[in-house]
Amino acid sequence: MHDVTTIGSATVDIFMKSPDFQLQPTQEGVLLCQTYGGKIDVEEFFWQSGGAGTNTAVGFARMGFRTAAVVEIGKDIFGQNVYDELQKEHVDTDYIVSEVNEQTAVSTVLISGQGGRSILTHRGASGMLEARDVPWDLLQNSRWVHLSNVSANTELLFQLFDHIRSSLVGLSWNPGRKELQLIADGKIQPAHIPCDILMMNKEEWEILQPVQEVLIENIEQVVITDGKNGGNVYMKHHYDYQYKASEVKAVQETGAGDAFLVGYVSAHILGKDIEEACQWGVKNASNVIQHMGAKTGLLHRRDFSM
Repeated sequence: MHDVTTIGSATVDIFMKSPDFQLQPTQEGVLLCQTYGGKIDVEEFFWQSGGAGTNTAVGFARMGFRTAAVVEIGKDIFGQNVYDELQKEHVDTDYIVSEVNEQTAVSTVLISGQGGRSILTHRGASGMLEARDVPWDLLQNSRWVHLSNVSANTELLFQLFDHIRSSLVGLSWNPGRKELQLIADGKIQPAHIPCDILMMNKEEWEILQPVQEVLIENIEQVVITDGKNGGNVYMKHHYDYQYKASEVKAVQETGAGDAFLVGYVSAHILGKDIEEACQWGVKNASNVIQHMGAKTGLLHRRDFSM
């Protein structure tokens, strides 16, 4: 029996950091730029498996939970890297889907001298996970399921929701933008989401503006993160809690959301209150952004006061 099963994306993340990347403010946001046709030196280079499905799996495993990952990769060198890193972290890899005719997803993360980043992503196999790939017996024997981005695969989502609804398994969900749009458009009704914890960042929450109140009324905990500004937790029973972030210097920001989620959900599973769950999330995320890679700085349960 597993404590936690994660379902979501698996990638290889290639990090390139340079103070020579130019930052150009615009009305839509800050652009990370390089002269077209130019060439710059990269100060730091690092690569590691990534994707929310594997980041959270490693995070929960370091928290001491027996963890399995349901992700899809290709039979290539990048897929082997994903597989090897999960095994090294004692994540159960028996449920990884590996396809010979697919390419493992790859992201190139361009990081400025200030730690902010832009990401180029080829989703490859990570966007091809289907309902038939999910080991439903595994979920039945898990204490908790964490779902991340599955590329708005509605068949997978609806089958998973039906499965969770008919079981005693807990569910946390960090939806991707396509899935958020399905909710905003009414194609996924808030009342039909059997979520214990729904988590996203502030920008993603804005996509759901038409249904925000309905979500808060139907889901036990809605957690909205806002980076350096902290965030908010909305409770189904109208208790709201605001938390603050830690002030640390970021080496890079990739994986902060996954790390916060792991800390928060782990504390919840262990029976901690909202305040302590937020503290665990902040501490985990703060440590991750001080290291290269989304997994390097993930903390172990021993790093938190019990």
